[in-house]
Amino acid sequence: MVKSGYVLAGFETLTSIIGNFVLGLRERFNDNFTPQDISKFLSSTCSGFLHSYGQNFPNKKKYDKYNANEALMYKRCRDMGIFDNCTFIVDSGGFQISTGQLSRVESDLLYHKYYEFLEEYSSVYNLAFILDVPPGPGCEIFKDFKDVYDLNLESYQRAKNLPEEIRKKIIYVHHFRTPMLWDIYTRIMRDHDMFNSFEYHGTGGIVANMASDMSIPCIIYVLPLIPLINECKKFGRKYLNFHILGGANFRDVMFYELFKECIKDVHDIDLNITYDSSSPYKQVMHARFVYSKDNFGNIRKLNIKSKNLDYRFSMNYKNVSVETELQNMLNNLADKWGWKRIDVDGVYGMYADRSGDMVQTFHPDVKAYATLYSLNLYSEIQEDMRKVAKDIYELYKADDIYALSEKCSYVTRFLNQGNLSKKQGVKSTSIANSLTMLKNLDEDYCKYIITKSLSKDEFKDLNEKTKVDLFNGDGIL
Repeated sequence: MVKSGYVLAGFETLTSIIGNFVLGLRERFNDNFTPQDISKFLSSTCSGFLHSYGQNFPNKKKYDKYNANEALMYKRCRDMGIFDNCTFIVDSGGFQISTGQLSRVESDLLYHKYYEFLEEYSSVYNLAFILDVPPGPGCEIFKDFKDVYDLNLESYQRAKNLPEEIRKKIIYVHHFRTPMLWDIYTRIMRDHDMFNSFEYHGTGGIVANMASDMSIPCIIYVLPLIPLINECKKFGRKYLNFHILGGANFRDVMFYELFKECIKDVHDIDLNITYDSSSPYKQVMHARFVYSKDNFGNIRKLNIKSKNLDYRFSMNYKNVSVETELQNMLNNLADKWGWKRIDVDGVYGMYADRSGDMVQTFHPDVKAYATLYSLNLYSEIQEDMRKVAKDIYELYKADDIYALSEKCSYVTRFLNQGNLSKKQGVKSTSIANSLTMLKNLDEDYCKYIITKSLSKDEFKDLNEKTKVDLFNGDGIL
């Protein structure tokens, strides 16, 4: 079993799903598994479990017990016994600031309380993101780009000066998404000796303005990765723990494994990539689908809405109903991990909602197994892509770029229901260039790409004069 780089965001929801099954309607729970069984599963398939410190911060009237309540959430989840040997990660709340959910006063309060939380309750978490605040849509706390630089530098220096045992848990975030963000965060990292003060690094902005990704000649997360690899070489570090906020599509997993092969081969650096999303909840509980493999190995969406349960699943591939396919998938999951099988029993039943009204929704055991199935799938995809990446990289080393592109297109088609989207086709052809960029580590070329292709994403509402004058020669004006 290969542990995936997947980190489950909003993991407190998972505790509710498992808890409602185990502790709720007892007639649906038949000693299907023990807490130790789930702990083994989660620690074997996922790289971490993420909760946002700032998600409950907006519009609160009192914050005097905020940190204690956050710590209590982690403790209660840990005490369930299903997260033994699992990594708990704290997201800072910078997202809430950058998207305009907090005023400047609230943002300043979050800054102070967040770092107080990290110091006072360090025993409840394993890793924590630095408080990074890039400007975003609706953000109103910055006057100009110098303000962006000053606020982020203050936060990063606060993190750098944390006690060593806490600082070693911090994930340093290096932003890059626009020309000014590239300049600002590069200056913060290089002028203040940030890189070597932290064991973990990451980047954000991957899911922002995704349409722009079509115009760049590389896989986008190569751009922030290159300066971080240069820092590794500068300090003689033989590893890079690199978290990508977002970027959890199946095709991305193939890219991650390919880049790990390249960086190990060319630079002798072990690249450990993790990535996060909350997609299992969105897929199962909201969109009502899970992924399944057809007879040809294509990853296809299985629509499990109640009206679709009697339909044929991928009629040309498997002549079974959607409900039967779901039953088979969950049986295979249970058999793989030594759990008791469940009967999907129509998938849905009538249950009381929070207001006490009876509504049609998933049986609690179906919801639990379907969510765990989605987590297991990331591990299986990662294992498959690790093997595929070795073959693709050999084609690159042989300079057989045509065969490389064909192989990548072939694989991404299987990961996308047998279809090759326009974006997947474009990205497949840019993989060889991405590998060459990782080989050369040319930051000037990265800056050229950002300036040429991503300038339209710049935050033009910030002071244009500052955009020109912030970096003049070697100094900050």
